Amino acid sequence: MKTLVTPADLDYALNVILQDTLHDLGRLCRDLQVTPRDLLNQVAIAMARQFLAGTRDFHACDEVMNSLFSDIVDLGVREEMPEPAFSIYLAFDAGEHWHTGDTRDVLPWERWTRPELERILGALGDNQPRP
Repeated sequence: MKTLVTPADLDYALNVILQDTLHDLGRLCRDLQVTPRDLLNQVAIAMARQFLAGTRDFHACDEVMNSLFSDIVDLGVREEMPEPAFSIYLAFDAGEHWHTGDTRDVLPWERWTRPELERILGALGDNQPRP
């Protein structure tokens, strides 16, 4: 099994995930010859990078992460929680709504998601968002 997916593999995975919310993660991983943990983490990192770089908007990235939520949790129940995929999911989740004390002129994804994604990617040594 390889540990990194190519940009073409990532595009393929995103198309499968977005076209079918009931996608088969096991089959997708077999097709790409990558472990579920590696694929989930790489897709999540790609969504974080694309959001931070402005090449994909919050709602599109959030949709991908919401589509992966059950896969992330299922893997976390059977094995160790896939990180940073779970933390990136939580960062996007935090941007879906206003929080206590937020005024309505605050964009939740700018206040809550962006700084958390910057922190997560920074901790990974990935300080340069890539499209």
